[in-house]
Amino acid sequence: MNIHQLNVQYDERQDRLLVRVKTVQEQELRLWLTRRIGVKLVEPLVTTVARIESLDPSVTLADEESRKILVQLKQEDFLKKADLQTPFSEETTELLLGEHALLVTEVTIHVHADGLTQLVMKDAGDEGQPERTVTLNLQSFMVHGLLHLLQQAVHRSQWLEPLAAANRDDGDDERPLRRTKKPVYTH
Repeated sequence: MNIHQLNVQYDERQDRLLVRVKTVQEQELRLWLTRRIGVKLVEPLVTTVARIESLDPSVTLADEESRKILVQLKQEDFLKKADLQTPFSEETTELLLGEHALLVTEVTIHVHADGLTQLVMKDAGDEGQPERTVTLNLQSFMVHGLLHLLQQAVHRSQWLEPLAAANRDDGDDERPLRRTKKPVYTH
């Protein structure tokens, strides 16, 4: 699969992240990331970027702080060169997984000696859906891009903000907790 564009958007109604991968052949792959997977994936991607960048023999990482600085510098360099202005193309000739996006339940990351990174995303399935797996082979700049887009989407989702009790002035402890500054959907 020759990747042309990546997109990560927070879907407030689903309370999930929708990852869209577009190929140069106008095919599209759609993946849902839950809060658990979306938040937990950030740190391994940061570590992956550090591993990719440390494959350069001229780079030596003495400690964790050096690794964080390296990742930050490489991310800044990536952002200077990246095309983040071109909108994600909505034209698709084929949805590779069909109408239903893959609900990611497990992610495995492999970094190869040449810097190519393989993300294996698995949907364990259930009684209505069989198990499905997607493998993405990403060059280093794509890993940087995915990390950047994921961090932005997690920030927009407000998943890392603490929950606040809404209207708790009457002492009723049975009222639901609500996120601040977010609409509440009731069914």
